Amino acid sequence: MIDYLHSRVAAARRVMSSTAGLIGSDYTSEEQAWEMLEGLFSPFAHALTATAIAITAWYNWHSHNSLASFAAVAVVGPTLSLRLLLAQRFRTRGPDARVSKWVRLFAIMSFVAAIGWGSSLSILIFTTEGLPLFAVFALICAPVQGASARAYAMPSVVILHISIVLGLVGIAATVFGIAIAIPFCLLYLWYQIGFVMELVALRRKMLKADHDRRQLLTQVTRYNADLASLNTQLSAFALTDGLTGVGNRRDFDDKLQRFLTGQTNATTPLALLLIDVDRFKRLNDTYGHLVGDQCLKLLATAIRCVVSRSGDVVARYGGEEFAAILPATDAATALAIAERIRRAIETMDLAGLPKLDERPTVSIGVGIAASGTTMLPHALIEIADAALYAAKQSGRNCVRHGAATRQPLRHIA
Repeated sequence: MIDYLHSRVAAARRVMSSTAGLIGSDYTSEEQAWEMLEGLFSPFAHALTATAIAITAWYNWHSHNSLASFAAVAVVGPTLSLRLLLAQRFRTRGPDARVSKWVRLFAIMSFVAAIGWGSSLSILIFTTEGLPLFAVFALICAPVQGASARAYAMPSVVILHISIVLGLVGIAATVFGIAIAIPFCLLYLWYQIGFVMELVALRRKMLKADHDRRQLLTQVTRYNADLASLNTQLSAFALTDGLTGVGNRRDFDDKLQRFLTGQTNATTPLALLLIDVDRFKRLNDTYGHLVGDQCLKLLATAIRCVVSRSGDVVARYGGEEFAAILPATDAATALAIAERIRRAIETMDLAGLPKLDERPTVSIGVGIAASGTTMLPHALIEIADAALYAAKQSGRNCVRHGAATRQPLRHIA
């Protein structure tokens, strides 16, 4: 029992020594803070109590022909009016309103109201005779319990409010000759403090749980965004050639299939360019694979500078061979673009390479998929491959436009 009393005293001391700020201010969002203040400024319970005081005063006048109890109405009237006025101002607050300002206003209003309610109820004790006095003491519980119910938001202010009301009532009752009123008021105050402690503890747990839930939701949202970003990067890595930075064979196959699927309803042709480096094996054998890799990087950069329209695709087809998919491109335009690629590579800056016996060149084969037709990827590749073979046979470093063939093809490096 002693330990229990010590714990209750310690809990009460913590609440009374806390600031007048809202409970769980380190957990609550601004929206939650406004919701708590809305409950604090609600005048409903005060209006009911004021009505009960007015009824008691009317009863005393009607039964005993005494107007003395109307002094209690005169005191509680301005108190209720203040509550109603502040409640109206709270409801019509502007978008720039600050929570801290309204917390201070409530603390001030609560202090003034406590004096008003305590004084009004004390007057009723002095001016009520007989059995109705018991109703007055029952009435005293109304503002006290109503205040306790709001303690989940501002316990220190509420406990001060209750202490003032019960203190004034206890003194008035003692003066009236009810000596037992003081210990009863103290016990009632102690009960209310215990009630407030339980309410505050429960409220803190709720706010902390909601705070943790919101933080977890934020983390999950951030993790999902990070995961989506990583998946996007992984997808890009999976479809990108690690050496040259252009699309890889998988990317090429996927996009060519999608382009040709849509070509059935297209109104313009689609062009495929196969670009093969001339005598690349000899360059690798002479200068080493590191120089060969650097050469492929320069070639990919040169191709991308020419094939730069929105929707164009550049990919490393395999080894020293590149491919370019040119949607909405007819044969004449495709041949012109291929010739620009050939010249760009023939004249590209080789500052990053050792001095070479001969400049790198490419042979390019062009295949066309007509609009409104169905063509499988391997058929279009076969056409471009045939054109590339013809370019090699024509002396390399040139562009050729291919035709469909079913004969086996072989490459001349």
